[in-house]
Amino acid sequence: MSGPDQGGAGQDGQGSGMAEGVPDLSVVMTIVDGGATLRRCLDALAAQTGAPSIEVLVPYDHMSTEAGAMAADYPGFRFIDLGAILGGMVPANPYEMHAFYDTRRSEAMKRATGRLIAIIEDRGVPAPDWAAVMIRLHAENREGVIGGAVENGVDRLWNWAIFFCDFGRYQPPLAEREPEYVTDTNIAYKREAIMAVRDLWEVKYQEAQVNWELRRRGVGLMLSDAALTVQMRPAVPVRALAAERLHWARMFGQVRGREISAGQRLKLCLAMPVLPFVLFVRHLRRQIAKGRHVGTYLAAAPMVLFLLACWSLGEFIGYAEARPKPAASRAEGRG
Repeated sequence: MSGPDQGGAGQDGQGSGMAEGVPDLSVVMTIVDGGATLRRCLDALAAQTGAPSIEVLVPYDHMSTEAGAMAADYPGFRFIDLGAILGGMVPANPYEMHAFYDTRRSEAMKRATGRLIAIIEDRGVPAPDWAAVMIRLHAENREGVIGGAVENGVDRLWNWAIFFCDFGRYQPPLAEREPEYVTDTNIAYKREAIMAVRDLWEVKYQEAQVNWELRRRGVGLMLSDAALTVQMRPAVPVRALAAERLHWARMFGQVRGREISAGQRLKLCLAMPVLPFVLFVRHLRRQIAKGRHVGTYLAAAPMVLFLLACWSLGEFIGYAEARPKPAASRAEGRG
């Protein structure tokens, strides 16, 4: 592993790791909560077992300066000081804050030197063998995009509600080829695959846009529960959680809305009033099919419905704001 980068975004920050050869896996850390949450995740990465060689990249900026103070505690990791990004903006809501996550990931991915490039977030603590398993999965499978599983590690009803809404599709048991979604909190790309669509994440990385384009180009996607992360999210006020759901769904609606026609967007907007209930039943069926946490899901049902209602409203706003690609561009992508 190489040492911390010094200076701003203009430096390439190659570090000393290149003298030792190309890493098998580069791990891009997405700082969401920072502080103790980030430190717990970094500790788990430092304690990985069985991985031949990995590099860990921790990009931070004017909104996450506390991360830079941790560099001395993790001398083998690359802490990348991006300085003031996005014009020095101070985000006013979760939608604007998400732009920081996307920009940090993009900048770190451009600096990653590994044969594989993975992304995790500080809330998701990787299992001790996570890196080794990701490397093995890519060696054994031709798919260019491999996502891992996610478990909930905080036994609090609100955390369960968030988990069911956000990560229910990624909980074990999990083995799927060509999934529609792969979470950006636990994902690894073959280098040639992700670099083939660098133009899409050169400024900001958004996983749905990147993964859908890779699938259109014939790059395989898969999910496996062998590579596990555990969500350890701190408590958050309900108002802040509602705003997060709404604004993150707004962003998703914009991304998805660019992929479809105006007519399809209109149909989705008209369906929004019933979407929370459709999603609630879909999540319940998933828990029943997996044979896991059905009682907990029912206990958290009011919270789940609240979060789904916030998400549906945000998705509606995103579709209304989206401007679809020209029809020719969509046809070209399908080809």
